[in-house]
Formats: sequence, structure tokens, C-alpha cells
Amino acid sequence: MNSRASTRAFTLLEVMLAMSLLTVVAAIAYAAFHLGQRAVEHGEIAVVTTQRLRVASDTLIRQIKSTVAYPARNKDEDVYPYFVGSATSMTFVTATGLHGGGALTRVIYQVMDQPPRLVVSESEFFSPDALGRKRIEQVGEETAVLLDGFRTLKFEYMMNDGVDTEWHGSWDGHVEETLPAAVRIVVEGMPGMETDVWGQEIPIMATTYGENIGEVDEEDLAELSADTSDADEEDDESGGKKPHSRNWKPKQAPGEDEGDDE
Repeated sequence: MNSRASTRAFTLLEVMLAMSLLTVVAAIAYAAFHLGQRAVEHGEIAVVTTQRLRVASDTLIRQIKSTVAYPARNKDEDVYPYFVGSATSMTFVTATGLHGGGALTRVIYQVMDQPPRLVVSESEFFSPDALGRKRIEQVGEETAVLLDGFRTLKFEYMMNDGVDTEWHGSWDGHVEETLPAAVRIVVEGMPGMETDVWGQEIPIMATTYGENIGEVDEEDLAELSADTSDADEEDDESGGKKPHSRNWKPKQAPGEDEGDDE
């Protein structure tokens, strides 16, 4: 009888308190697990976004830095360096096409909608008259999406008159009579980034270090025409068709001579 009296069970209040504490502990553990899982997912998204931005920026840096002061000629016979840019598109001639091969390449970058994406298109077949007289549009067989997933993307162009620098929202080589000194790309709304805005300023080597500071004249056009005629003769002899600009070489920057290639 004494042992039966000494046996004591949990009361309903104690059971309820224990269950409440267990619920709180379980909720804290779940919150910690969920927070950790979200952090891992956010980190994975950030890594993927960083890799995509690196690939896109590497391509942009390589092609913009190698922009060539290629002469274009309009219907009024005006000769000017070919470079046309707006906030959402730009086109120029570069010495580094995506697939290489040694030919100068006309490249077009365009920001498309629905969904937002940056598209790049290339063509190795062009001429001064074609560049100066035809409407700019996406041409060429080599077209690819360079970057997507952003909210907005815009281009800006640096004017450097030797005294002051100023960023413009557009650029026309015919009006400015020179190439921009640099191009700035501003991207907003990339997922996983710590900051909402990402930017990159890319100098154009032909303007910054070139002998002609990004300008062209009738002499450049005459030289190009002579090289094009030589290329046409080679086409006739070989029976093949070469890019229009393969033989023409832009003016070299100081220090760039044949010895540098060895």
C-alpha cells in the first residue's frame, strides 16, 4: 500500500508544458534549417550569376577594347569612324570576333524585351558604304544570347576631349567624328547579387592609345579600298570568298610593331 501511494504520475499541466516546450524547440530547429537552406540556395544563385556576369563581361571587354576605327562613308561622301550606340544597343567593328579567324568583325549588341536579354550578332561581310548607308539591324549568322535574367541593362559612352570627360547616353561616329574613349555597361536586377546594380567601364584602346585617337579620314578609306581590291583578286584566283575586311589593318598603337608579335 505504501509503494502504491509513493507512485506519482505526470499531471495534465506538466504534459501540456512539456509538449509546448517540445513544439517551441521543433519550431526553432525548423526555422534554423529553413534559414540555412535558403542561404545555400541564395549562395548557389549568386555563384551562377557571378559566373554568367564574368562570361558576359569577358566578351564585352575583349571586343570593346579591340574596337577598330573602321571608316564608314554615307551618301554625302562623309567619311567617319563607324560606331553607333544608344542606351540599349551599339554596333562597331572589332578585331576580336567571337570565333576568331583573323578577320575584322562587325558586332551588334542589342537589349531585347520579354524576357530582358542581351543579344550579340556578328558579321564578317561589310564595307564602308554598307556601314554608312544601310539601316542598322541585327545581321549575320552568328547570333547568341550573351546575358539574361536582369531587370534593366544600359550602355553609356565616354567623351574625352583631352581636358574633361563626360558620359553620354548615345554615340554617333558621324556626329562626333571619333570613337568614344570608353563604354560603360550598367546592369540592374541580377538575382543573387549583394547589390542591385552592377557596372563595368571598358576603355577603347584605339582611342586611348592609338595614333589617330579613334579618327579616320580619306587616306584610311583609300588604303582600305586598295586592300579590298587585293582581296578581291585573291578571291578570283582561289575561287573562294573572303570577308570584306580581312586584309585591312587598323593603325597601330605606339609600341605595337612586328617585333611585338614574336
